[in-house]
Amino acid sequence: MNSYTDVEKKLWPKYREEINHSRNTVEVEGVFTMQVAELLSEILGEKIYSEDVIFHPQEECFYRFTEKLLKNENFKTAFESSDLGAIIDRYAHSANSRYVHLSKLPEKTNSKIKRH
Repeated sequence: MNSYTDVEKKLWPKYREEINHSRNTVEVEGVFTMQVAELLSEILGEKIYSEDVIFHPQEECFYRFTEKLLKNENFKTAFESSDLGAIIDRYAHSANSRYVHLSKLPEKTNSKIKRH
């Protein structure tokens, strides 16, 4: 089994900072999809776009991938034979926690946006 925790550790600090500074739920979604795309790009050695990653905070699994990405043989191999799923799960749980927090405070979030 392959392990990509070294890539995760390299990207995690930037991700945490961006998630923690997200001002609304739309920003959380954008940070998550861009970061997972960056993670996949680095692991697969090919450009993966944020549009291929879908954040679903209301679902049991907080993310999905497009059919295009699911048909990518490099992606399938990496996802099935490594800890990649667990890494993305950690990213997703972090994003979902921030998403839930911000969705509970919409008036506060909106007032912060207006001030900036």
